[in-house]
Amino acid sequence: MSEINLLNEQPSTESCSTILKSDIELKTNGEMCNFLPNNNICEDIVSSNSAKFDTDIDTECDTPQTTTESSERDEGMEGIKEDTEDESLDGKFHPDPDSQEDDEDPYNINNDKSFDDDVNYEPWEHRNGVVKKSNKKKKLSSGPGRGRPRKALVTMYHSQISGDKNAIKIRIKKSNFCTQIPPSKKKSGRRKKHKGNSDTDASDYEKKPKRSKPSNTENDVSSTQEQEPLEQSVWGDPEKLPASILERIFDHVVVQEGCLPSLVRFGKVCRLWRDVSVTPKLWHKADLNYVKEKYRTDLRLHWLILNRLVECQDLNMGEWKIRDIQAFLEALCEHCTKLKGLNLSGWKGISPDHLKCISTESKTLERLDLSSINFTSPINAQPLVNLTQSMGGRLTHLVLAHNKIANFSQIMAAISTNCPNLHLLDISNIRTFAHNMSLLHIEKLQIGCPDLRVLRITNSQIWLAAASLTEQVASPGFPRLEELSLAGLEEDQTTTSRSVDDDCIERLLKNSMKLRLLDVRGCSKLTDSGLVRVPAWDLEHLFLSACYITRLQNSGLELIVQKWSHSLVEVDLAWSTATNPLDAAVLALAEKGSESKLRFLNLCGSSVSLEPVKAVLEKCPKLYSINLQSCRALPRGIKRLYTGSQVDELRKSLQDKPKTEASESEADQSPAQTTVSPRNE
Repeated sequence: MSEINLLNEQPSTESCSTILKSDIELKTNGEMCNFLPNNNICEDIVSSNSAKFDTDIDTECDTPQTTTESSERDEGMEGIKEDTEDESLDGKFHPDPDSQEDDEDPYNINNDKSFDDDVNYEPWEHRNGVVKKSNKKKKLSSGPGRGRPRKALVTMYHSQISGDKNAIKIRIKKSNFCTQIPPSKKKSGRRKKHKGNSDTDASDYEKKPKRSKPSNTENDVSSTQEQEPLEQSVWGDPEKLPASILERIFDHVVVQEGCLPSLVRFGKVCRLWRDVSVTPKLWHKADLNYVKEKYRTDLRLHWLILNRLVECQDLNMGEWKIRDIQAFLEALCEHCTKLKGLNLSGWKGISPDHLKCISTESKTLERLDLSSINFTSPINAQPLVNLTQSMGGRLTHLVLAHNKIANFSQIMAAISTNCPNLHLLDISNIRTFAHNMSLLHIEKLQIGCPDLRVLRITNSQIWLAAASLTEQVASPGFPRLEELSLAGLEEDQTTTSRSVDDDCIERLLKNSMKLRLLDVRGCSKLTDSGLVRVPAWDLEHLFLSACYITRLQNSGLELIVQKWSHSLVEVDLAWSTATNPLDAAVLALAEKGSESKLRFLNLCGSSVSLEPVKAVLEKCPKLYSINLQSCRALPRGIKRLYTGSQVDELRKSLQDKPKTEASESEADQSPAQTTVSPRNE
């Protein structure tokens, strides 16, 4: 095929403008050139005489074209402009990643020498309206060079223009053969990554590694699978281990940890364990908060009542959201005839009728938790008064914490009158309807509930009512009281802690020889003389954080700690600013040495010194937790909470520190001596 010069025939001005406007490939007398809007010629695209074409769209246009014909021609060029858009970006053609690669060359393009001879023509450049002949010759690469993989073969669309002097004939044809894309001019040792035609940054593209399929060999299978024992274990054989003995073993676990999730896990071991774990007799202490929230439905709860909780004695259902509370309470009272404890904390829809059903239908109920049951409006006193009257002497535990209650004094009067066997009374975080302090007649409560063991009035708007000297002398006190909590916030002037003084402590703890826990945090009116006169001698838990005693320099904090140093297990002296009394109190805790029972010590935010801390760590072997956060008098690096093995590490580090300091001091003195000796000589 001979080379044809475009200068032989000069096209008219209109034809040149049409060519520049249409972004298509030009071909004159069988030869092609690719023109772009910036008047630059793209890389040559090969066309062979032997190529076969499927479709021919021939449109003959005279020089004066009509508007309709020009619009039809522009519409026909839209697909071509889209296909050649990638070439106009950087002078290179980017293959479509979705196009399929052909492994074979159906037209023998890579092996036919005559084809290479025909296509070795010189390219043309069109710049600023002047046609010039380029000196460079481009050759078609017949295959990948330097071991590179062959480029993708894609279908090309060619625009062919041929005509005579008076007319331009435009043919848009789709070639049947696949033209090989010429390699890039730039040669580099590194292979470039494929860039997809997307709007995102190409640097975000990462090729995912292929997952290797696991080998299905016999060795791998045998190594992962465990061989089943030939004989059944003793723990799963009903002949060697009777179900009655296994039931007694499970019962010990349930008493300590509850039936959930222990029995559920036991049922997954074997068939024998499963048959024993579903025995209703073992489900006597159930905490249904273990159930996931999405399974807490009315239907599932009724199934549990009928199939598992028939013998239940203590049921915890806090934070459950039941739609039909009345139906649940009726089913519970009907089937759970041995129920003694019920926790309904967080139930917002409890009405007076529900409380009446609980108190009258459940004949064995003794413990009731009604904390956080009011939603917006305060709880009326009359339903609770009726509840105490119905249950009477059966009621042993009553929790009314975190509620807003109207006529609180009326409820306390009903409890003092109707509940002689009450053991626990929790009225923490109680708010009154009128935002005023409710009065508690402690002497009446001591007379009506002499068996009270736990009394919690933490952060509540409750003050002790005044009592005459005769009433105080006639009161028996709380001889069995083991826990008293009067803590409150310093900022709140309406809580119980703001009214507690030495006289209140004496009235509350009258004849309380069995007291084990005393919480007076935030009691700003309480002095050391009031605490020293507490009748209990075996106190185990003492909380004095933010008390007036811990901030007074001449306080008797040391005497208070010395009184119970032999029995104290937990001590809270956080935020104590009196350094000297605090150091003396901490040293008093370490006086008992190996006999000390101290396990928890809270010194957070206090002004304790380092020496008392060393003494406690050295002489209290049972110490499990010590809090040294924000202790400004201690060196840096040890101001944090220590628990478990961390306490032992702190103890060793403080013991080794004096040795290292002594060795460093000796090392500092030795060079001085060596420098002085030559001068003396």
